[in-house]
Amino acid sequence: MPNDRPTGAAWQDLLAGGLRKVPVQARSRATVKAVLDAAAELVEEVGFEAVVESPMLILDRSGVSRGSFYSFFETPERVLDQLAYEQILQFVAGIEKRFRSREAAGWRGVIDVLVDYYLEVYTQPLIRELWVRQNITLRVRHLDDAAIEDIAELLRLELIASSDGPQDVDHIQCAVAVQALERLCQFAFENDPHGDQEVIGEARELLAAYFSRRPSA
Repeated sequence: MPNDRPTGAAWQDLLAGGLRKVPVQARSRATVKAVLDAAAELVEEVGFEAVVESPMLILDRSGVSRGSFYSFFETPERVLDQLAYEQILQFVAGIEKRFRSREAAGWRGVIDVLVDYYLEVYTQPLIRELWVRQNITLRVRHLDDAAIEDIAELLRLELIASSDGPQDVDHIQCAVAVQALERLCQFAFENDPHGDQEVIGEARELLAAYFSRRPSA
Protein backbone atom coordinates (compact mmCIF):
# COMPACT_ATOMS: atom_id res chain seq x y z
CA MET A 1 0.00 0.00 0.00
CA PRO A 2 1.66 3.23 -1.10
CA ASN A 3 2.06 6.30 1.03
CA ASP A 4 3.34 9.78 0.34
CA ARG A 5 6.14 9.95 2.84
CA PRO A 6 9.59 8.68 1.82
CA THR A 7 11.82 7.39 4.55
CA GLY A 8 14.52 9.87 5.29
CA ALA A 9 15.32 12.40 7.95
CA ALA A 10 18.18 14.48 9.26
CA TRP A 11 19.68 11.42 10.95
CA GLN A 12 20.26 9.82 7.55
CA ASP A 13 23.54 11.62 6.96
CA LEU A 14 26.58 9.95 5.41
CA LEU A 15 28.67 10.71 8.50
CA ALA A 16 26.01 10.00 11.12
CA GLY A 17 27.41 6.56 11.89
CA GLY A 18 31.08 5.92 12.52
CA LEU A 19 32.96 7.19 9.48
CA ARG A 20 35.55 9.95 9.79
CA LYS A 21 35.05 10.91 6.15
CA VAL A 22 32.98 9.76 3.20
CA PRO A 23 34.76 7.31 0.87
CA VAL A 24 34.50 8.96 -2.53
CA GLN A 25 36.72 6.89 -4.79
CA ALA A 26 35.99 3.27 -5.66
CA ARG A 27 39.16 2.13 -3.91
CA SER A 28 38.16 3.94 -0.74
CA ARG A 29 34.69 2.44 -0.83
CA ALA A 30 36.23 -1.00 -1.24
CA THR A 31 38.44 -0.36 1.78
CA VAL A 32 35.49 0.64 3.95
CA LYS A 33 33.48 -2.34 2.74
CA ALA A 34 36.33 -4.72 3.55
CA VAL A 35 36.59 -3.32 7.07
CA LEU A 36 32.84 -3.54 7.67
CA ASP A 37 32.56 -7.04 6.23
CA ALA A 38 35.43 -8.21 8.42
CA ALA A 39 33.90 -6.57 11.48
CA ALA A 40 30.53 -8.21 10.83
CA GLU A 41 32.13 -11.65 10.60
CA LEU A 42 34.18 -11.10 13.73
CA VAL A 43 31.27 -9.82 15.80
CA GLU A 44 29.38 -13.01 15.02
CA GLU A 45 32.43 -15.19 15.71
CA VAL A 46 34.05 -13.66 18.79
CA GLY A 47 31.58 -11.04 20.01
CA PHE A 48 31.38 -7.27 20.28
CA GLU A 49 33.82 -6.77 23.15
CA ALA A 50 36.63 -8.76 21.55
CA VAL A 51 36.38 -6.73 18.36
CA VAL A 52 36.31 -3.41 20.20
CA GLU A 53 39.37 -4.30 22.25
CA SER A 54 41.59 -5.43 19.37
CA PRO A 55 42.04 -3.38 16.18
CA MET A 56 44.36 -6.10 14.87
CA LEU A 57 41.46 -8.51 14.55
CA ILE A 58 39.83 -6.28 11.96
CA LEU A 59 43.12 -5.42 10.25
CA ASP A 60 44.13 -9.06 9.92
CA ARG A 61 40.73 -10.23 8.71
CA SER A 62 40.17 -7.36 6.25
CA GLY A 63 43.70 -7.12 4.88
CA VAL A 64 43.45 -3.33 5.12
CA SER A 65 46.55 -1.41 6.16
CA ARG A 66 46.65 0.42 9.47
CA GLY A 67 46.91 3.78 7.71
CA SER A 68 43.90 3.09 5.49
CA PHE A 69 41.90 1.88 8.48
CA TYR A 70 42.53 4.98 10.56
CA SER A 71 41.85 7.32 7.67
CA PHE A 72 38.21 6.22 7.81
CA PHE A 73 37.70 5.07 11.41
CA GLU A 74 39.01 6.44 14.69
CA THR A 75 38.61 3.18 16.60
CA PRO A 76 37.15 -0.33 16.21
CA GLU A 77 34.14 0.92 18.16
CA ARG A 78 33.46 3.45 15.41
CA VAL A 79 33.60 0.60 12.90
CA LEU A 80 30.84 -1.14 14.82
CA ASP A 81 28.91 2.13 15.03
CA GLN A 82 28.99 2.33 11.25
CA LEU A 83 28.07 -1.33 10.94
CA ALA A 84 25.08 -0.84 13.23
CA TYR A 85 24.10 2.37 11.44
CA GLU A 86 24.03 0.61 8.08
CA GLN A 87 21.81 -2.07 9.59
CA ILE A 88 19.42 0.64 10.77
CA LEU A 89 19.31 2.22 7.31
CA GLN A 90 18.63 -1.15 5.71
CA PHE A 91 15.92 -1.90 8.25
CA VAL A 92 13.98 1.30 7.60
CA ALA A 93 14.24 0.87 3.83
CA GLY A 94 13.21 -2.76 4.18
CA ILE A 95 10.09 -2.13 6.24
CA GLU A 96 8.98 0.61 3.87
CA LYS A 97 9.37 -1.81 0.95
CA ARG A 98 7.37 -4.48 2.78
CA PHE A 99 4.60 -2.02 3.55
CA ARG A 100 4.43 -0.91 -0.07
CA SER A 101 4.21 -4.49 -1.36
CA ARG A 102 1.83 -5.96 1.22
CA GLU A 103 -1.21 -7.76 -0.12
CA ALA A 104 -3.55 -7.81 2.88
CA ALA A 105 -5.90 -4.84 2.77
CA GLY A 106 -6.90 -4.70 6.44
CA TRP A 107 -5.07 -3.06 9.33
CA ARG A 108 -4.22 -6.40 10.92
CA GLY A 109 -2.26 -7.17 7.78
CA VAL A 110 -0.18 -4.06 8.49
CA ILE A 111 0.62 -5.36 11.97
CA ASP A 112 1.54 -8.78 10.58
CA VAL A 113 3.93 -7.23 8.06
CA LEU A 114 5.61 -5.21 10.80
CA VAL A 115 5.97 -8.11 13.22
CA ASP A 116 7.09 -10.57 10.53
CA TYR A 117 9.77 -8.21 9.30
CA TYR A 118 11.12 -7.66 12.81
CA LEU A 119 11.27 -11.42 13.35
CA GLU A 120 13.09 -11.94 10.05
CA VAL A 121 15.71 -9.34 10.94
CA TYR A 122 16.22 -10.59 14.49
CA THR A 123 17.11 -14.07 13.26
CA GLN A 124 20.37 -12.57 11.94
CA PRO A 125 23.29 -13.30 14.31
CA LEU A 126 24.73 -9.80 13.84
CA ILE A 127 21.49 -8.15 14.91
CA ARG A 128 21.22 -10.35 17.97
CA GLU A 129 24.81 -9.64 19.02
CA LEU A 130 24.32 -5.88 18.69
CA TRP A 131 20.71 -5.29 19.73
CA VAL A 132 19.62 -8.25 21.84
CA ARG A 133 22.84 -8.19 23.85
CA GLN A 134 22.72 -4.38 23.99
CA ASN A 135 26.11 -3.92 22.35
CA ILE A 136 25.34 -0.56 20.83
CA THR A 137 26.83 2.76 21.82
CA LEU A 138 24.93 5.85 22.88
CA ARG A 139 25.55 7.29 19.41
CA VAL A 140 23.86 4.32 17.77
CA ARG A 141 21.06 4.31 20.33
CA HIS A 142 20.20 7.89 19.34
CA LEU A 143 20.24 6.91 15.66
CA ASP A 144 18.05 3.91 16.43
CA ASP A 145 15.54 6.07 18.28
CA ALA A 146 15.41 8.46 15.33
CA ALA A 147 14.84 5.57 12.96
CA ILE A 148 12.00 4.28 15.13
CA GLU A 149 10.32 7.65 14.68
CA ASP A 150 10.42 7.09 10.92
CA ILE A 151 9.10 3.55 11.28
CA ALA A 152 6.29 4.78 13.53
CA GLU A 153 5.23 7.34 10.95
CA LEU A 154 5.29 4.74 8.19
CA LEU A 155 3.13 2.51 10.39
CA ARG A 156 0.67 5.33 11.08
CA LEU A 157 0.22 6.07 7.38
CA GLU A 158 -0.24 2.40 6.54
CA LEU A 159 -2.87 1.96 9.24
CA ILE A 160 -4.81 4.97 8.01
CA ALA A 161 -4.55 3.79 4.39
CA SER A 162 -5.76 0.27 5.18
CA SER A 163 -9.32 -0.63 4.23
CA ASP A 164 -10.56 -0.87 7.81
CA GLY A 165 -7.85 0.99 9.68
CA PRO A 166 -8.17 3.42 12.59
CA GLN A 167 -8.49 6.90 11.10
CA ASP A 168 -7.47 8.89 14.15
CA VAL A 169 -4.32 6.98 15.10
CA ASP A 170 -1.52 9.40 15.88
CA HIS A 171 2.26 9.28 15.78
CA ILE A 172 2.87 8.75 19.49
CA GLN A 173 0.60 5.70 19.55
CA CYS A 174 2.55 4.16 16.69
CA ALA A 175 5.87 5.06 18.31
CA VAL A 176 4.77 3.30 21.51
CA ALA A 177 3.81 0.23 19.48
CA VAL A 178 7.14 0.08 17.65
CA GLN A 179 9.14 0.62 20.84
CA ALA A 180 7.16 -2.16 22.52
CA LEU A 181 7.80 -4.49 19.59
CA GLU A 182 11.53 -3.73 19.72
CA ARG A 183 11.70 -4.68 23.40
CA LEU A 184 9.59 -7.79 22.95
CA CYS A 185 11.77 -8.99 20.06
CA GLN A 186 14.85 -8.55 22.24
CA PHE A 187 13.10 -10.60 24.92
CA ALA A 188 12.00 -13.29 22.45
CA PHE A 189 15.48 -13.72 21.00
CA GLU A 190 17.43 -13.41 24.25
CA ASN A 191 17.87 -17.16 24.68
CA ASP A 192 16.50 -18.53 21.42
CA PRO A 193 18.11 -17.72 18.03
CA HIS A 194 14.79 -18.52 16.35
CA GLY A 195 12.73 -16.47 18.78
CA ASP A 196 10.53 -17.74 21.60
CA GLN A 197 7.25 -18.50 19.82
CA GLU A 198 5.12 -17.83 22.89
CA VAL A 199 6.61 -14.37 23.32
CA ILE A 200 6.22 -13.68 19.60
CA GLY A 201 2.58 -14.72 19.73
CA GLU A 202 1.96 -12.46 22.71
CA ALA A 203 3.69 -9.57 20.94
CA ARG A 204 1.43 -9.98 17.93
CA GLU A 205 -1.66 -10.11 20.14
CA LEU A 206 -0.51 -7.11 22.16
CA LEU A 207 -0.21 -4.91 19.07
CA ALA A 208 -3.49 -6.15 17.66
CA ALA A 209 -5.29 -5.41 20.93
CA TYR A 210 -3.61 -2.01 21.22
CA PHE A 211 -4.79 -0.79 17.83
CA SER A 212 -8.20 -2.47 18.03
CA ARG A 213 -9.09 0.14 20.67
CA ARG A 214 -9.07 2.76 17.93
CA PRO A 215 -12.30 3.33 15.93
CA SER A 216 -12.05 1.96 12.38
CA ALA A 217 -13.16 3.62 9.19
